[in-house]
Amino acid sequence: MHISIRRGAVVALTASALFLTAACGGSSDKEGDKGASEGGGAGQKPAAAPLTEAQMKAGLLEVADLPTGWKAEAAAPSEDKPKAEKPECRPLAQLMSDEVEGATEGGEREFGRNGDSAILAQQIFTYADETAAKAFVKSVGDAVGACATFTTVQDGEKMTVTAEKLTAPQVGEEAVGLRLGMDIPQLGMKLESDVLVARQGAGMMRLAYVPMGEKPDHSGFEDLAKRGGDKFVKGAQG
Repeated sequence: MHISIRRGAVVALTASALFLTAACGGSSDKEGDKGASEGGGAGQKPAAAPLTEAQMKAGLLEVADLPTGWKAEAAAPSEDKPKAEKPECRPLAQLMSDEVEGATEGGEREFGRNGDSAILAQQIFTYADETAAKAFVKSVGDAVGACATFTTVQDGEKMTVTAEKLTAPQVGEEAVGLRLGMDIPQLGMKLESDVLVARQGAGMMRLAYVPMGEKPDHSGFEDLAKRGGDKFVKGAQG
């Protein structure tokens, strides 16, 4: 395995890697479905429309939005499609897949930090309705709670992945913070990614911060997540 795969492994925890369908590990909002089938009641919140391309673009971070030292970089694609050995962990394995099913992508940004090779990646996408977006968030939270450690298999190779829930800035209408860790014996390294999944209406944002080094510093995650989340919400509301 060449050292260039190191970049791809990082991306597997960042820009193109943290998605799953609303159907994977999630459950529908039965009360919401019932209300929709009955035409809704007095005072019921109208269904959220999918974000427009302009709204999603407006929610993407720029270098000027970040602390000093960050620079824009080209987002590296990933074709990884790992499979979790335990069924209850499949949603988290799909978070590491490059495919986005059931959602419309609205753009992504990736940044590198001078001096320590840290990576910050943001992607915004939208579902057709709010119910699917809510199911996305729920499926992430449920899977994190069930799978502190799990094993994925890809191309016959196994990889140990850890997951833990984080306290993250509450941006948008709901948000979940988590840390994903990958042990990559072929490269003799471990990677950790702090992730914020935030929802505003039918729109979703995934922001991931990957500190590098022997002792990665995760302290910057809260500030970066708040910056990205606030801009995402502003764009969605615009």
